[in-house]
Amino acid sequence: MEGNKKPKEPPKIRVVVRKRPLFGKEVTRNERDILTVVGQRSLMVQELKEKVDLTKYIEEHSFTFDNVFEHTQDNNAIYNECVLPLVSETFNGAKTTCFAYGQTGSGKTFTMMGTSDGSVSGMYTLASYDIIDLLDAYEGLELYISFYEIYCGKLYDLLNKREHVECREDAK
Repeated sequence: MEGNKKPKEPPKIRVVVRKRPLFGKEVTRNERDILTVVGQRSLMVQELKEKVDLTKYIEEHSFTFDNVFEHTQDNNAIYNECVLPLVSETFNGAKTTCFAYGQTGSGKTFTMMGTSDGSVSGMYTLASYDIIDLLDAYEGLELYISFYEIYCGKLYDLLNKREHVECREDAK
């Protein structure tokens, strides 16, 4: 290292986007895909607009994130790139969180949970395998798990039959 320069710390927050495929209904209605993945970090949104004279045109908007994945990218690759480093850092003392955010039907459940038949593992399942493997290597550690969903402003415990949970806050 040069002089007094500190090693570069990883970012405190990473924003990762995964494009979803068009749904069958969208394909049937001949809707066009307005998202284009540009490299590993950018998305281009092609918004159909209309001028005052009713001429149609496309306005392009570019957005940059920490990672962008096509819908064809499998969960294992996304996990290895984005979540596995969090699991490793947790065992080095870091406090980490991984969550999905987006509108209904955007692919959160598939990415985070996988498929209901288990043919595709989600981020949570893949992380649990690595956490348990790492626990075996560290003597004296215990594992505590909570699994919640925030839906329509309400909190639900997913490990207790979606029971409603009161969210409590204090000044800290």
